[in-house]
Amino acid sequence: MRYSAWLRSAAVLGLAGCFGGTETSPIGEIPPPPPPAPITVSMGPADAVLAVGGALQYQAVSTSTVAGWDWSVLDPTRAAISATGRLTGQVAGTSRVQACATNAPLVCGVADFTVVAASGVDAPAVTIEPGQATVAVGQSLEFAATAVNFAQPAWIWSSMDPATATISASGALTGRRPGRAVVVACAPASPRYCGTAVVQVQ
Repeated sequence: MRYSAWLRSAAVLGLAGCFGGTETSPIGEIPPPPPPAPITVSMGPADAVLAVGGALQYQAVSTSTVAGWDWSVLDPTRAAISATGRLTGQVAGTSRVQACATNAPLVCGVADFTVVAASGVDAPAVTIEPGQATVAVGQSLEFAATAVNFAQPAWIWSSMDPATATISASGALTGRRPGRAVVVACAPASPRYCGTAVVQVQ
């Protein structure tokens, strides 16, 4: 009886060693591995204003590798968006663009936008030159933005993928690594009219 009780105690201790939360080594306890870093998505342009008929190119960038993006608009009566993220204003109002990774539907980014009622030749807009460009890694290129049908502001420049290309406060872009980046120029105050251009870094 005493021998059987000893076996049962040894078995219980062995199981506890197998399923315990912390492993041990000759130098002490081995802590569990840290949790993986959260996946984030940056997307823009954010809080942009465009006119009915106007268009903006959006870009989403994730901290994880994604196969592509599924684009949608919360209120599709306000604007339409293409499979490549090009938004076109349709009806005045405010809504939201969403991009979700095709291989991870819960990995999403959002950006709000506003469509104003003006359209046609009187519609406010922002044009950026060049509208499309290709640069080499380390090469720089100057961008210029023009206000159409509203007073020319001091532009706020940004790159939607600064790891691929950075841009200065004056619009000077520099290629950082191969890839594609959307360049954005926005008015600093409301209404925040924006324009976009696309650069390919080789």
